[in-house]
Amino acid sequence: MIVFGVSQLKGLIHSIEAFGTVDGPGIRMVLFLTGCPLRCIFCHNPEIARGTKGQLYSPQAILDQYNRNRLFYQKGGITFSGGDPLAQGEFVYQCVQLLKENKVHVTIDTALYCDQQWLEKLIPSVDLWMVSIKAIDAALHQELTGRDNTIILKNIINLNRAKIKMLIRYVLIPGYTDTEQELCSLAEFIRKLPFRPPLELLPYHTMGIRKWEKMGLEYRLAGVAAASKKDIDKAKEILRENGINDFI
Repeated sequence: MIVFGVSQLKGLIHSIEAFGTVDGPGIRMVLFLTGCPLRCIFCHNPEIARGTKGQLYSPQAILDQYNRNRLFYQKGGITFSGGDPLAQGEFVYQCVQLLKENKVHVTIDTALYCDQQWLEKLIPSVDLWMVSIKAIDAALHQELTGRDNTIILKNIINLNRAKIKMLIRYVLIPGYTDTEQELCSLAEFIRKLPFRPPLELLPYHTMGIRKWEKMGLEYRLAGVAAASKKDIDKAKEILRENGINDFI
């Protein structure tokens, strides 16, 4: 949701984390923007991805809040997360322009299910792209997210060709995204990128189930156990056997 004001548009932000340490380098202010075009059946923040609640902020208000603790973030910056921040692409673009004018390190955490225009506009100003790949197999991606992944994989390739700094994130879901076939396909996709990015494997967890229940939504992975360290290690072994060695 974007509201255009007299002088600045405003974006709908569900919440702000003042002390983020896993969403980019250093200590960061993390903005969780409402809305997401994907409908992931394993989403751990459905109230953000599917919700309409939040507070309206202008780009200047974001900068002002950051500046109040600027020394605290001197080795970090701001991360746009969600939901998916590019669901509010125009707002994010305007924020990023203002932040870069004020020498703020910017990270975007996204699944890249978006119009390519936002990539083209944001490439010159974003310092780090944290890109989530939900699945490589098209049918599996459709099952997990309700969307086709063609545009996502295309956007990753186009971003990578621009020599930007990128981190690929992949959620390991037992019985779904941890199969040898899927992991081999993931490895092949990464190997073929012009500039190979590092990979972060994220273990699937069940902490979002109560949120789904509270929203009256069916959680279709209710019987799936959380991924263990053993699951992560096994996946890394398969990936290494297929040429992927740069892990976060």
